[in-house]
Amino acid sequence: MKNSHNQNKICIILNPNADKGRAFKKMTLIESSCDKYNLSYEIKLTQGPLDAIKLAKEAVFLGFSTIVSAGGDGTVNEVVDGIVKGIREKHLSFASFPVLGIIPIGRGNDFAFSAGIPRNVDKAVELISHDLWSSTDYGELIGGRFEDGRCFLNGVGIGFEPLVNFIASDFKRVHGMASYLLGFFKVLMNYPKPNKIFIRIDDEKEFTVYTQQLSVCNGRRMGSMFMMGPLASIDDGVLDMVYANKPLKGGQISLLALRFFKGTQLNSPHFSLLRGKKMTLRTETPELVCHTDGEEVSRGCDSIKIQLYPGELKCIRNA
Repeated sequence: MKNSHNQNKICIILNPNADKGRAFKKMTLIESSCDKYNLSYEIKLTQGPLDAIKLAKEAVFLGFSTIVSAGGDGTVNEVVDGIVKGIREKHLSFASFPVLGIIPIGRGNDFAFSAGIPRNVDKAVELISHDLWSSTDYGELIGGRFEDGRCFLNGVGIGFEPLVNFIASDFKRVHGMASYLLGFFKVLMNYPKPNKIFIRIDDEKEFTVYTQQLSVCNGRRMGSMFMMGPLASIDDGVLDMVYANKPLKGGQISLLALRFFKGTQLNSPHFSLLRGKKMTLRTETPELVCHTDGEEVSRGCDSIKIQLYPGELKCIRNA
């Protein structure tokens, strides 16, 4: 269901370093598109990591009715975290929540993919100008670098996939999907050992799994091309945990990678799906390699807690 609101003030938080510095070149195009659709807007540039959190929180306190993330998944992650922190500190009712808009000009843009937001800047701005939002689920992770909590929209990755993400981020001259492909092959050369992970879902189901790959998905895609949660939905009120249910050899993951691209891994006996709103994962030693929305949580922690907040974010989207 689409809803409208009084879109009288728009704050655009632009990360000039998104897509390894290419996003800054899109600012003129964003400005011309906003002018084209007669939007009243203010652009604020981030200065470094975590700055979008501060700017989004300030935008909530300043009363902006729409707060737009212009960047990649990491920028969206920070903007959402800042919006939620601002909402909580101001004790706003849902009716007074600001609306999230997204202009996807980053490297992966995975949440925008699940939300049906165009990668074309002008079309993304046009979507924002329509002034229609839908209730959207968001999650919060506690653990690793984020003992005070970090909100997320797309998902959490553990094991193989975050290793690929970290390596892709380190490349200086390789961008977009190519960086993830190179990262994928580099991880295959030093294939991770399985972790023994103790898992609890919704304070009811408890089990142990030996795995090299586990994804907790709100959106469907991670790493620009991997359909880690092929059946996930951003407004169904649950998170999808998709995981390798037994240790995989390097040769197996090479073949199964083709399933990640197509989102057919759940047709394989090697992968399982569980759903829930609240998940706790822990290990006996600090060995969880983890990210959320592409942002590093840890390269070795011993526990994380994840909680979903169904329908508690207003987001301008097509899907």
